[in-house]
Amino acid sequence: MQLFFEIIFLVSAYAMLHTYVLYPTLLWLLTKNKKNKNTVQYSPQDNLPTIAVICAAYNEEKVIEEKIISTFNTNYPKEKIVFCIGTDACNDKTVSIIKTMQVGYPNLKLVEFTARTGKIGIINKLCPDANAQVLVMTDANVFFKENTFFELTKHFKNTEVQLVCGNINKRPLNKETVTTNELKYMNFENYLKYAESKQWNTVMGAEGGCYALRKEAYRNVPSNFNVDDFFITCLSLRNKKQILFEPEALVYEDLASNTKNEFRRKARIATGNFQNLFYFKDLLFRFWTGRGFAFLSHKVLRWLTPFFFLLNYISCVMLIKTNILFEVFFYCLLFLLLIPIINWFLVAVKIRIKIFISLSHFMVMNAALFVGFVRYTKGVSSSVWQPVDR
Repeated sequence: MQLFFEIIFLVSAYAMLHTYVLYPTLLWLLTKNKKNKNTVQYSPQDNLPTIAVICAAYNEEKVIEEKIISTFNTNYPKEKIVFCIGTDACNDKTVSIIKTMQVGYPNLKLVEFTARTGKIGIINKLCPDANAQVLVMTDANVFFKENTFFELTKHFKNTEVQLVCGNINKRPLNKETVTTNELKYMNFENYLKYAESKQWNTVMGAEGGCYALRKEAYRNVPSNFNVDDFFITCLSLRNKKQILFEPEALVYEDLASNTKNEFRRKARIATGNFQNLFYFKDLLFRFWTGRGFAFLSHKVLRWLTPFFFLLNYISCVMLIKTNILFEVFFYCLLFLLLIPIINWFLVAVKIRIKIFISLSHFMVMNAALFVGFVRYTKGVSSSVWQPVDR
């Protein structure tokens, strides 16, 4: 029995170490001197593909005007852009703002949904109806740079490329500690995606704020799924098509949040991640390939970290009397479990310790993963949700 728990301890510890330390280090070693492999690209003088910008909006009156302006104020040929917005039973000024702006932007198309439908229901309607060669999927609070569309679409000259991820830069709107740590985490994610793109012509998960997809590759997302972007990414993975990360396709997203909202958002995403994991479990059967290895290392082990942590803790409890090292690990893990509470008290009295803040963010993030898994096991009937405050 002792040997059994020792094996459990070692395997679970290695899994966490692999996904957060060893895999990123391996990618750095493999790609530090590499660039994106795709050299078959459009030039600005070529006959560029037509694009349809697809956006679902629910009560976005604070950002929708800036969103529309940033879409049409690019250097991409105006006649090749159509912006399709589906409004999800908005009860603010979003619809009236869009209708007013349609006067100046004739390629701005509005589809009003009178009952709450959710993002997936909206994009499942807008994407098949869009008359364009490339779909640019985006969110209302993500703003384009002048050359974003060209940098996204230039790769589609290569017929093997099916999806291109934009480089989403977060702009913090407050000094909440959760915002600061989420910013660091997203920068880390962008690094991993770019490295995967350079090494294997694949990316483990487009971010819904900005990515481009060949129109013919779009398939309707199941209506009860919480995460559409990873579903669409996994379809490309299953089809063995290239998925690239383009660092020059810059966009900006305002990031303003607090611990409660961030936990709610991550728990919802986690539910969707587990939906996708079991739907696309066949991708794990090719773990010896670059894509399968990336899927396992970057995503699956990351999603299972809360369970590895619990297994690590339980094995320490069972082995605490066998070796002083397990006693040390037991108290270290107990401290990590308590650190969100400790950090909350410290912040409440205006004491901020960076390492405590970072560890607290890590533990809260994994608690959200655990909650997301529980929700997945209970079943999800609808993807409609209440977005966090802008």
